[in-house]
Amino acid sequence: MLQRRNSKQRNVIREYLCGRIDHPTAEKLYKEIRVEHPKMSLGTVYRNLMFLTDIGEIQALDVGDGITHFDPNPMPHAHFYCKKCKRVFDVFMDDYDKIQTLFAKNVQGTVDSCAVSLTGICKECSDNN
Repeated sequence: MLQRRNSKQRNVIREYLCGRIDHPTAEKLYKEIRVEHPKMSLGTVYRNLMFLTDIGEIQALDVGDGITHFDPNPMPHAHFYCKKCKRVFDVFMDDYDKIQTLFAKNVQGTVDSCAVSLTGICKECSDNN
């Protein structure tokens, strides 16, 4: 596998992702980063996000809204997408690995990973109606 050395841009992106729970898109992250780093392009942000995804440092999420979201937490967990406010929430379960085992029993082949994405209306949006 081709090894890429660390870059200043990649480290900046890591800093902006660190501790986040909001699952930003590349464009949202780019808008935040360019305030302090105006020379960084959207393409650079996106390429580095995809590289970090490829090496397993972060997750790229398809929650059904047609936009790739990025999660700095690479540990297995599910995600909930609110159709009303468009936010993505982490869903942690003690026995998440059992979900993959359950699906694997119904697949003719080998399952390497399992991504669970739930869609609905979050509690905050439901309470505001």
